[in-house]
Amino acid sequence: MISYTVLTPPGGADRDHASTLFVADRFIWSAMCLPWIWLLSRRMWLAAFVVFVAECLVIFFMQQPGLGTAGLLAILAIHALVALEGGHLHIRHLIVRGWHVVGLETAPDMATAEEMFFAVLPEPAATPLPVASDWAKQNSSSTQGWSAPALGLFDNTGAR
Repeated sequence: MISYTVLTPPGGADRDHASTLFVADRFIWSAMCLPWIWLLSRRMWLAAFVVFVAECLVIFFMQQPGLGTAGLLAILAIHALVALEGGHLHIRHLIVRGWHVVGLETAPDMATAEEMFFAVLPEPAATPLPVASDWAKQNSSSTQGWSAPALGLFDNTGAR
């Protein structure tokens, strides 16, 4: 089971919750392969810069005699750290930008987590539909002045 942290944007959730974000607490394979690119895709500029500079320094030290294995282990450690803690770093980054944590769901996949979260939300207030008799009065007054033939299959009165 995966834990999903539910966040809403700074202005609050919109009516259909399209901007509500679910961030999984799991190992991120794309962050393991290319950590600073994954951080850039999440708009974490400073963290991406720090990871990039750390990798460049490690690659520089790997070229020194006898430090190749240590450098390889250091790069793997940087990649593993971003892959394991990238989700938490993303959540902290969003909180600093004004997002609000509104819940935590534990589910086998994201679709189930979304269903569980949205199932307990209150239903939005229904807006009343216009009365049919009022609509017919408005519609009939506007079509009475038109009496020319139609160009298509049907004319304005609905006959063929």
